[in-house]
Amino acid sequence: MGSTYICFHLNTFSLLTEGNDSIEKKFQTVYKPLAKFLYANRSFPFSISINGNLLQFLKKRKNELITIFKELVDRKQLEILGGAYYDAVLPLLFPVDRNGQIDLLTSEIRQTIGKRPRGITLYADAWDSSLVNNINTCGIEYILLDNPIIKDYKYAYLPLIMTDLGKSVEIFPYYEEFIPDAETEVSSFITQISKAVEKAQKKSQFIQMEPNRVIVISLSLEQILPLIESKWFEKLSEYLASDQSDGRIKLSTPSAYRKDEFVKLPAYISCGVSEKLFEDEVFYGIRILAKDKINASFYNYLENYVSGSALYRKILYTSNLVNQYKNDKIRKKTARDKLWLAQKGDAIIWNSKDIQKNIANRQEAYKYLNEIEKILSDDKNFRETITNYDYDCDGLKEYVCRMKNFFSYISLISGAMMELEVLKGGGNYVDNLSKKEVWDGETDKYRRGIFVDHVFSEEQFARYMAGEAAGDGIFSRIQYSESRYSQAHKEIQLTASAVALETKQAIFLKKKYIISSDGLYVQYILRNESDKVLKMKFAVESNLTNVNFAEDNNSFFSLELIDSGEKVTADFTDSDFSQKKLQNLSTVRASDLQNGVSFVFEPNEKCGYYYRKVEFKRPDRNGEIKTVQNCLVSTLFWDIELETGMETEKNINFAIVSVKKQKKAKGDE
Repeated sequence: MGSTYICFHLNTFSLLTEGNDSIEKKFQTVYKPLAKFLYANRSFPFSISINGNLLQFLKKRKNELITIFKELVDRKQLEILGGAYYDAVLPLLFPVDRNGQIDLLTSEIRQTIGKRPRGITLYADAWDSSLVNNINTCGIEYILLDNPIIKDYKYAYLPLIMTDLGKSVEIFPYYEEFIPDAETEVSSFITQISKAVEKAQKKSQFIQMEPNRVIVISLSLEQILPLIESKWFEKLSEYLASDQSDGRIKLSTPSAYRKDEFVKLPAYISCGVSEKLFEDEVFYGIRILAKDKINASFYNYLENYVSGSALYRKILYTSNLVNQYKNDKIRKKTARDKLWLAQKGDAIIWNSKDIQKNIANRQEAYKYLNEIEKILSDDKNFRETITNYDYDCDGLKEYVCRMKNFFSYISLISGAMMELEVLKGGGNYVDNLSKKEVWDGETDKYRRGIFVDHVFSEEQFARYMAGEAAGDGIFSRIQYSESRYSQAHKEIQLTASAVALETKQAIFLKKKYIISSDGLYVQYILRNESDKVLKMKFAVESNLTNVNFAEDNNSFFSLELIDSGEKVTADFTDSDFSQKKLQNLSTVRASDLQNGVSFVFEPNEKCGYYYRKVEFKRPDRNGEIKTVQNCLVSTLFWDIELETGMETEKNINFAIVSVKKQKKAKGDE
């Protein structure tokens, strides 16, 4: 019977469990005591994954740990693994970005530690068969992968080898079922592993009859902390060196095991991702996928996570811009550096243990993408464009507006703007969550965007004014049709027909956008196609995300209005602010002073106006329901009374204006 090698590994990539602890705190509680233990116990091998952020922190502030790591690596006790420099979800990236992120971290580890990594770990264990080519091209020889993804090769306790188009990579499964806790008896831990290996040996035969098995145990920061505090590793080391051990259980690192072992199982693994992504109650459908053991991928995950999917589409779009840009090498390199920063996995994954941090990461990614747009648009050859294609991969064409001062796209669903980034301002001002009844008391029936159209009855409008979900979804959930599109004139004309469920009246709406460098002009033509008088409220709703939201920061939009010729300033500290209505409005100016951006709405005729601050609530890591994001709902509305066959026209000018930034208070920094 061969030996069994246990490879303990610390996966430093934050995935769902790490919360918002600082790197400094993690250094003091995990990295420092682990390094101290390894330095004092030469016979205990270990491997650690390091990402770019951790490496830079150690180089700048904890160089003494770098020195210890170098010595541990030199005496072949410690193995450093790489990956994507910014914890990117590699299958979602173009090959040039995959290779770039892996090579950047590999180079940094080699220069800092003195030895290049031979293995890597994948953020969220996001795997796709196409990665074989990228990993091999980057000089990486093996990866660690979560055991459930392996499927048919789960419990052989041997490395796998996968080949694709003539290139190959070794795969070491890691097994969460063997992870001990502080209370686990060392003898019980060894017995559990011995029994599992014996069972695997009875079921398999190889040319080498008794190959040495390997079990990788990958620990998160939260899982390793109690083991360090209880000195569990010291107990294991003492046990293996004592007479109680039969000598068949040994400690190793993946690279050390690879030097002496030649048995590998040929395998093909098409795709997979960590099952932890499917455990969150936010994603009800995906939990079923995981339980049914369907070979789910990261794309299944994004189908249920609208905000993460929206950011991913913008990353892909921007990556295409950067990769196709050829005018200036320095400008391109600067843009690519920003792109890799924006590809951080923590921005795309929903972190249920710290949702507010997750939203902040997403907005930070949008800001990097904005900076790229600004870098590329400053080129003298830049031309403003309106393009029409399936931008968000929903099977419908969107209208992508790449202008000098902003980026946005207009969706056929509700005919609204579903993304807006101001190049000189903050992140994505349409990155809103949706209300969920379980946390917010109601569920949104439409996606929140800018220029979302509603037709309400009086009773529906009263409920809408009270902040309730109201209406039949007339035009807010309807798919519009294109009647005219002119790229040269930057004009988009959409149409939609609907029937009011309450009155059974047919209504036709024509909506025209004219896009300019600093905003856009929207024209509405509403026609009564029923056989009786149409008496309704026509409302145009815009939802502006507070991109600066934080629990310890009271910043919100400054709202200035011109009503009946007089200037009115909204007071959001007023307890009655949630139900404000003006009847004779001519101008709305919503300002994000922290980022120096104002959004100005000017209707062609005076109208009613309603505004409120909407808060989105979610549970924190302790289960307490808290506000994690808010937005400004800004609604222009008109009373409509149309005879059969008659129509009315309404126009809104929307401008994006730069304003003086507000200085941060000390508490906001």
